[in-house]
Amino acid sequence: MLIFYQRWSRRLYRLRPLFIVLCVGAAAVFVWLLFSGTPQQGQQWQLSAVVTALTALILWVWATLFHTDLPVSAPGQGFATRIKIRLHLMMLYILALLVSVLLLATTYLGLRVLKGIIANLFFS
Repeated sequence: MLIFYQRWSRRLYRLRPLFIVLCVGAAAVFVWLLFSGTPQQGQQWQLSAVVTALTALILWVWATLFHTDLPVSAPGQGFATRIKIRLHLMMLYILALLVSVLLLATTYLGLRVLKGIIANLFFS
């Protein structure tokens, strides 16, 4: 799992500035809708702005956290060093699980937003 995350992180690493711009832009749209938008616009687009900002932020975290090489223990290393490497790998694995859960949650919210947008545009 960590190798998968590392491989995709290296592909996403070049897109980190885009993720930051997308997150800030979506947050700005959310704030604008909150204070200056009409209630109809707010109901229709606030959740999509939040989901876009969260997704961009999670992808930025993914690209940043898993970009480094995974530590490998050699047979000649001491016991404390091997334990330290295993703890580091365990923490990375927990982070990978957390990122997976957050991505699944934002994907679910994104699908709900798309369902609402499609229903509002075509069936009302």
